[in-house]
Amino acid sequence: MSKTKIVAIVGSNNKNSVTNLVMSKLLSNIRNKNQNYTYEILCFSDYDIKYCEGCETCFKRGFCPVDKKDGFAIIRRKLKESDIIFFASPVYGHNVSGIMKTFFDRTTVSCHLLDFAGKLGFTLTTTYSNGQEKVKLYLKDLQRSMGIKNLNNYEYVRAIDSISEFVEINTLKFFKDIELNFGYTDRYLEENFNKFRNMYGQIDEESLLINKINTYEWKYWNEKWIKECRSFQEFAVKNKEIGNQTY
Repeated sequence: MSKTKIVAIVGSNNKNSVTNLVMSKLLSNIRNKNQNYTYEILCFSDYDIKYCEGCETCFKRGFCPVDKKDGFAIIRRKLKESDIIFFASPVYGHNVSGIMKTFFDRTTVSCHLLDFAGKLGFTLTTTYSNGQEKVKLYLKDLQRSMGIKNLNNYEYVRAIDSISEFVEINTLKFFKDIELNFGYTDRYLEENFNKFRNMYGQIDEESLLINKINTYEWKYWNEKWIKECRSFQEFAVKNKEIGNQTY
């Protein structure tokens, strides 16, 4: 039986952060209770992540030139190889951490391609006392925008939560969410898929050049295998089968 691979993105520049600690203990507990799961934590303190330069090359040509300047290509590859993705961020000024925002800026093209379709997602928000609701919703929204089916969003509040109890409770929730899940789709994902497919499907090549529309995205959404998909669920299954080699 093949293993189910979890990849967690921890948006902190501090290797000893509470976010990294809670994420590590949660995933370790999941693996200890079910050896079919493996996990890898990508903590940004281990990577030299540079800012998005706003060049729009990813939209127009399908690659990020900044990937050659830092370790971001490794992060993309590991995410593509995963089955389940966690986004974890501390609350900084009632928002995600700065490095987490940089991560999202560098992966914006995935929100236009839905190229993480076929993956399940969870989020973890940590805070001392407040701000977690806004960050939780933001992390959830970004997962869904990338084509990930979000199953649950965990909140750890240092002022009131015990780490051990939090880990045990949410480990059980994790397994329950997986057990009750069917497929890779929901209403939001279906609507988003139809929006992009219909929008780019109505643009011809002449209009593409005249209006300087994002060329790579247009070619992607007009690929034969995508145009043949009747639903996001079908798109997600095919995307998973071909190995998510879209970026």
